[in-house]
Amino acid sequence: VVFPEADLKLFLTAAPDKRATRRYKELLERGDEVTFEEVLQNVEFRDHIDSTRAVSPLKKAEGAIVIDNTDMGLKEQFERVLNIANRVINQKKKDA
Repeated sequence: VVFPEADLKLFLTAAPDKRATRRYKELLERGDEVTFEEVLQNVEFRDHIDSTRAVSPLKKAEGAIVIDNTDMGLKEQFERVLNIANRVINQKKKDA
């Protein structure tokens, strides 16, 4: 957890196949010669490594809001995060 005392904690996630598709497109645009299957395998391998490592495993922080961006574009992701942040800010103002 990067900021354990933060007023707003977010955990962004997406389905592995969607993340692999996004990464595959990036790699192709860059000129890399890879297959989708290779990219998907890499995504799944990294997920396993990141979530099971002994030191600082990747996991949702307590109290974090999960945003599944599998079917969201960048604009929708930004708007979702902004809306959540504004709600937290407004609630903090009311509580002050």
